[in-house]
Amino acid sequence: MRAASFLIIFSILSFHFSYSEEKTGGRIHGSIIGDYFYKAGGDLQQYGDSLSQYSQPIAKDFQGFEIRRLHLFYDYVISEQFFTRFQLEGNNKSLEPGGRQGLYVKTAYAEWKNILPSSNLLLGLVPTPTWSSVEGIWGYRSVEKTITDFRNLGSGSDMGILLRGTLPTSVALDYALMIGNGNSQKPENDKYKKYYFLLGGSPFQYFSIEAYVDYEPAALGKDRTTWKAFLSYTKGRWMAGTEIMEQVQHNQDTLYNNFAVFGVSVFSWYRFSEQCKAFGRIDYYDPNRFSPGTDFYEYFLSFGIDYMPVNDIHFMPNIWINTFTDKSSAGRKKAADVVPRITFYYTFD
Repeated sequence: MRAASFLIIFSILSFHFSYSEEKTGGRIHGSIIGDYFYKAGGDLQQYGDSLSQYSQPIAKDFQGFEIRRLHLFYDYVISEQFFTRFQLEGNNKSLEPGGRQGLYVKTAYAEWKNILPSSNLLLGLVPTPTWSSVEGIWGYRSVEKTITDFRNLGSGSDMGILLRGTLPTSVALDYALMIGNGNSQKPENDKYKKYYFLLGGSPFQYFSIEAYVDYEPAALGKDRTTWKAFLSYTKGRWMAGTEIMEQVQHNQDTLYNNFAVFGVSVFSWYRFSEQCKAFGRIDYYDPNRFSPGTDFYEYFLSFGIDYMPVNDIHFMPNIWINTFTDKSSAGRKKAADVVPRITFYYTFD
């Protein structure tokens, strides 16, 4: 019922778009990501938080087709200075009570352009600066999220206010400042807020750099601080990048223990032609570097080919692997999740 209501809304917007595009600049666009996958290796056993999206409840030899993620956008230009966006998202985790894939509001905001020189102000359910720029350079969100997103250490949108733009310096530097509820797409449930800051740019030819930090306090002396550093090199047909991230969590459990989630991601792609690229990525992940004897070190690997018969359609045979290595001396074993996939990615406008 909820999905049907969203579709009715978009039908109305489409009608308005069809008859008023020249005056208002209304635009509908979107994307669909899906896979055929086969779980060639792995088990259902879980130790602590050490599991992947293909661990539970997916057993070895399971296979299927899925729509992993879809987006619907409606953009509306009010004037040269004011822009609005409404975005719906559906994914294989957003299920309705009956088990069908549902839709939810991912972003809904107004943007005031050039409120300051070379700076825009966004208000509403806005995209956070946590991983959007890194995701754009990596270019394969259709295959997997960037490491901070993949390990659920933030949210792609939050209810709040965001100021982003370019600093008036001799070297082009982009920045973002944001205050949000810290509860992603859900309503606020406490008095505390989350604070975001990003600084990045291309100070040297072919190189992009970025530094990011966010801080989120909570009751009972709890808080979370996330920092990230990113560096990439892009020249001609080739790109290589690396991202380092850590989230320190204070007083998080009933014993008021501290946690430090740490990870490093290295990724690259190479363009053979206008229709074909190769891509690869390797991640290292420690769910708590403050605790050397619990959980598992995890290593994520993904490699594949991106075939584009036209610009807006991608077919990507790829291999998705997440391995587990016991951090303790107990020698516990957890089989690697090994999933060959054929991923398809479509955009429409």
